[in-house]
Amino acid sequence: MINKRVDESLLKTIKGYEERKAYNSPFAYQPEGSINEDAESLKGTVKRTKVLDSLEEAIKRSGLKDGMTISFHHHFRNGDKVLPMVLDKLAEMGFKNLRVEASSFTKAHEGIVKHIKAGVVNRLGSSGLRGDLAKEISNGMLGDYPAVIRSHGGRARAIVEGDIKIDVAFLGASSSDCMGNANGVKGKSLCGSLGYAKVDAAHADKVVIITDTLVDYPNSPMSIPQTQVDYVVVVDEIGDPNGIMSGATRFTSNPKELLMAKKVLDVMLASGYFNDGFSMQTGSGGASLAVTRFIREELIKKNIKCSFGLGGITKAFVDLLEEGLMGQLFDTQCFDLAAVESIGRNEKHVEVSADFYANPFNASPAVNKLDFVILSALEVDKDFNVNVISGSDGVIREASGGHSDTAA
Repeated sequence: MINKRVDESLLKTIKGYEERKAYNSPFAYQPEGSINEDAESLKGTVKRTKVLDSLEEAIKRSGLKDGMTISFHHHFRNGDKVLPMVLDKLAEMGFKNLRVEASSFTKAHEGIVKHIKAGVVNRLGSSGLRGDLAKEISNGMLGDYPAVIRSHGGRARAIVEGDIKIDVAFLGASSSDCMGNANGVKGKSLCGSLGYAKVDAAHADKVVIITDTLVDYPNSPMSIPQTQVDYVVVVDEIGDPNGIMSGATRFTSNPKELLMAKKVLDVMLASGYFNDGFSMQTGSGGASLAVTRFIREELIKKNIKCSFGLGGITKAFVDLLEEGLMGQLFDTQCFDLAAVESIGRNEKHVEVSADFYANPFNASPAVNKLDFVILSALEVDKDFNVNVISGSDGVIREASGGHSDTAA
């Protein structure tokens, strides 16, 4: 049967198989446009690869049209160069009315403003907005279309359930091989976990991996596997790793924030949950990150351990893991370069998708196993209603992130 073509008329005689395609030859049927043949480099033989010559070629092959939805991740935070690069190319190619769904928008993405004004982009979805982009959106720049802000778990749910239909995902990866096996722990532009990108890759109609380091096949670890990737584009630079730890992920020496951190620890100790095997997550504010330092001292004093740490991972959590004070890390996003280095070498530092992390509609998101979560806030009232999105002037300035997911 391997070498012999089946007479298609025979299928018509088999109940339930009347409309099936008959065997033709090996590789006769291929996914549309997923294989690029390059015979030149192997002296006349055929080399199967998904690597294309340019971003423009990948856009053309993806079938992207005006009005469609494209997606990005923000693992490079303020150092991201993929989203600006792609939108500039789409503007150059004349695209209009695109919907941009990103896991978050940072100050690196303020160039979107010009693309909204030019009509290239007319809808936005994200976990948060910052900087000039946030100010413009707050002032009504999008007109008839509101910017939709979802939590990290809410975004994952919307993608998995189909509320967000991604036509083309443009995903930066610090390394990829010719078939699209990609990760964020090898190469020159490291970002660590690709937890947000994993959801996009699994559900987008077309996936374009953009990398500045092409490695030999097969690349591992496979944060994004070749089975989900349509095209690979190699560029000069996808991001600045030094932009990962900035702003909200700073370590504080502010006396006010340190005092808040100590009071948080007092509450944790009084809660009845601070026992051997408890689990925890910290948010990205200076005070919440400082809590981890004080927790370490208590773990040592009480001779107990934390079972796992979850969420955006920092050096403080990595240190607990390596000191044997924490059993495992579940990482959706690396908040500093120490976390990036750790996830690339420590098997107890595990990369997880935003779906695994916090999608409330899956069988069991990891947030459901949290004992403690320490979160920062812009405003809290006396009834414990919390605002993490806007300042007291009503202008958007931050992100929902995993705040409501973990609080629930």
